[in-house]
Amino acid sequence: MRTWNNALRALACIACALLLAACGARGGPEAELVGVYAVKQGGALKELIKIERKDGRYVLRDKVRTPEWSEPKMQLAPATRDDWQRITTDGAQTAFVGMKSEQLALFKVPPGWEKNGFRTSTGYFLFYSHGPVEAYKL
Repeated sequence: MRTWNNALRALACIACALLLAACGARGGPEAELVGVYAVKQGGALKELIKIERKDGRYVLRDKVRTPEWSEPKMQLAPATRDDWQRITTDGAQTAFVGMKSEQLALFKVPPGWEKNGFRTSTGYFLFYSHGPVEAYKL
């Protein structure tokens, strides 16, 4: 009986470890922001940034100065409600998912969200030193 109980405990521990590993591998809600984003330039969409998950961290690549994706430029962290309010000055309980670094933030909000004269029809926008810019997830 004791061997049977030990075997069940071991099996339960393995199941818990696998469940925790699966949850960690997927990430939180910000994992849905992984992908390629474009901005409109001269009426056409131009790929600008790519967010990837590498080794459990989110990294950003860009095509700012080259036609190919850069090496990972910066790490991104999930944006909190405090980050959201500080960056956007939106005090409402707007639903959002976001990632941020010291230089920029990417947010997904309900399409049509508007604040301070900026409106997003796609529901995605980048926020950096020059303010918000509509983004298009490809």
